[in-house]
Amino acid sequence: MARFPRPRRSRIVVGAVVGSLVVAGIAGARAGLFARDHARAASVEDALKRFRDGEHAATRLEGVYLLDTVGKESLDVLGGAKHRYPATTTITVLRTACGLHLDWRALEGRGTGWELCSTPAGIELRSSAERHTFFWQSDTTRYACTGLLLTAAGEAGASGAPRPYTCTTLKGREEGETRTLGTERVTVGGTTVQAEHVHSESAISGANKGGETVDWWLDRATALPVRIVLHSRSSRHTIVGTAHYSEDADLRLSSLTPRR
Repeated sequence: MARFPRPRRSRIVVGAVVGSLVVAGIAGARAGLFARDHARAASVEDALKRFRDGEHAATRLEGVYLLDTVGKESLDVLGGAKHRYPATTTITVLRTACGLHLDWRALEGRGTGWELCSTPAGIELRSSAERHTFFWQSDTTRYACTGLLLTAAGEAGASGAPRPYTCTTLKGREEGETRTLGTERVTVGGTTVQAEHVHSESAISGANKGGETVDWWLDRATALPVRIVLHSRSSRHTIVGTAHYSEDADLRLSSLTPRR
């Protein structure tokens, strides 16, 4: 099996954004400052520029991959806002000292990065960072994570046995399990690949509460994520009531060849 699978995603509704919205919303409500919320798609050209401007060896897996995307996110505070994701999003893959860095971009204000490391037991997610933007208020939250995402090839229990994980921030915690469901055939740009299907479920506690499920289909030959399906729900109490965040997305790799 390939050594670098797609990680479980750590996701919590962004408290700093909600807090900023509440303060600014109260101050500017009469002026109608937050009557509209705008979100622009993250462009393929910008992803390519970031990749080309970076310092890297451009190994075989590195580059910008396109994802056929169906998805949206929403926040219901201050009248609510909903962002529909563009039909094409990007994930940029870079090598690091211990593994891979993955950078998914959907909107100019919405993206997630993951740091993966290879260990004798398998692949671990060491950290992740999420950016959310609503009503022109942005926040990036960083997570420290522990737990095995996928066991090493041939290890006992590599298929079906649950694997616990934990991700923490200064104000929250996410705990769950990841389970390998088996190998499935997935077509990517006319090519059929053998993909490992991994399912994860988690509970969110602390300043935010909720949970999420994520399904990954990982190419056994390269460990690239060929499909990701995620559902996330969380809430946070504010001085204007409980703010609810939701996200649903289906991401499918459109080609096994990255752009550079």
